Amino acid sequence: MNVRLLGFPVNIEGSFLITLGFLGFLSFENQIDRIVAFVAIAVIAVLIHEFGHAFAAKSQGTVGTPTISLAGMAGLTRYRLEKAPTRAKSIFISFAGPLTGIVLGAIILGVRQAGVIEETVFIRDLFRIGLFTTFGWSAFNLVPIVPLDGGHIMTDILPGDRLERRRRAAWVSIAVAAILAPILWFTLGLLFAPIILAGMAFQNYSSLKNLPAVPHPTATQ
Repeated sequence: MNVRLLGFPVNIEGSFLITLGFLGFLSFENQIDRIVAFVAIAVIAVLIHEFGHAFAAKSQGTVGTPTISLAGMAGLTRYRLEKAPTRAKSIFISFAGPLTGIVLGAIILGVRQAGVIEETVFIRDLFRIGLFTTFGWSAFNLVPIVPLDGGHIMTDILPGDRLERRRRAAWVSIAVAAILAPILWFTLGLLFAPIILAGMAFQNYSSLKNLPAVPHPTATQ
């Protein structure tokens, strides 16, 4: 499905909706109304997250308009800056997505705390979904694992040239995923998250194999 929202071309693929439906089923099993609500709220939360990236990138000057796609298990904002960004600007664009999610979560929490909506069982579940897809997903996105936003931020913070930073970020990503996966599994009983982390670790391992080798210094007479 291709639409234009807030001036940005947005593509939402069926694979993304199916993934969200599966996550909703894991949380609510056969409660169809909750599963549908989960998919709808999650789509909005991810879109707002990607709008954060898109507006941040546009504020730095882009060639053309950033595009947003929701496919598989994630959203992605594509853009090309007019000038090569500094590390600070790259961090700003990467952090803008989780930040908008946190702000949205704060609004949802504020509405709930204000009691302006009568909290039935269904409304309570809607609040739970809203807080999970904003605060929860924003926190997960800030974990220092490439390709999460936290991984991109980490890459820009690490010392070295661009190639060395990518290599170091890949190793850190693998280590963090290896530590975090069993913690999420054994302490929180989350099976799906460790599977995602394992996939990210493998992706980083593959990227290491494809990165150019660091040249060794040659001895001189």
